[in-house]
Amino acid sequence: MSNKFKKFERFFGTLPSKGRFQFFLFFVLLSFTFWISTKLSNTYTVDESFSINWINVPEGIIIHSNNKEVKASITASGIDILIYRLINKSLNISLEQGKFDSKIGDVNIENQQFSIQNQFFGNTKLNFIIPKSLDFNFSILDEKVIAVIPNVQINLRAGYLSDAPIKIIPDSILVRGPKSILDTLGSIKTNYIEVADIYKSLSKKISLQLIPEIQLSESSANIELSVSRYSEKEFTLGIGLINTPEGIRVKLFPPKAKIRATLPLSVLRTVKASDFNLVVDYNDIEKKDSEKLQLIMIEQPPSIKKLIFDPQRVNYLIRR
Repeated sequence: MSNKFKKFERFFGTLPSKGRFQFFLFFVLLSFTFWISTKLSNTYTVDESFSINWINVPEGIIIHSNNKEVKASITASGIDILIYRLINKSLNISLEQGKFDSKIGDVNIENQQFSIQNQFFGNTKLNFIIPKSLDFNFSILDEKVIAVIPNVQINLRAGYLSDAPIKIIPDSILVRGPKSILDTLGSIKTNYIEVADIYKSLSKKISLQLIPEIQLSESSANIELSVSRYSEKEFTLGIGLINTPEGIRVKLFPPKAKIRATLPLSVLRTVKASDFNLVVDYNDIEKKDSEKLQLIMIEQPPSIKKLIFDPQRVNYLIRR
């Protein structure tokens, strides 16, 4: 047993110490690094396959071929080739000069060799590319003008109101797409936004919602909203009578009514009772055979936002 132990002891004694072993590993790693650096810095000529990204597609055209590839012969450093293989595996091919005369389109790749060369790293040389041309499936789209609808929630600060309905510019756009989809499309919405505590006029740019297979002439629209501070003012108005036949006299009970008007604070002091014309219509008596007549405001300042009548209807007495 002791002899075996001595043999193991002699064997482990022949192994390098921990410090010598670490130095050996460092030397191997350093040698490997130099070897890799030398290999990657060398120049190689290889054939690489690249997928295609179609660019500069003419308006009204949709491309269906998205899995095309080209093979390029390139001369480049080892590190550049490694990057092409691991990361950059696509090339942009322009369809600006493409042919769309038949059901299958065609574009010359050889004529775009300069632009393709510029997509590689500076030291990479493009030797040739195959095929010299590519075909692709495409469709010519129908077009139509549709309305743009603002999809917004605007919360005004207390005491503030909008002066007019929200305005969107443009209020309609041209869209292109398959006829089957366009026939069901009547409008397009903006992306949803919510704006709170608005107390002054608003102007905001909002992107339009994207629709699969549909091309939009505009990608965004501007919404505009005029906002003012509002208050209420009360007026007492005499009630007039319209469409009264000759020889007929009508007495109203009461002859006056109070109105509460909501209007911008900026014009509150300038609005007078004489700016209003409050009436009832004699024709309502014959049409509705009612004991009371509905108050009608036929003239009022344009800035008025809301009117509340007290009372809303009045009694009448006819004298012939």
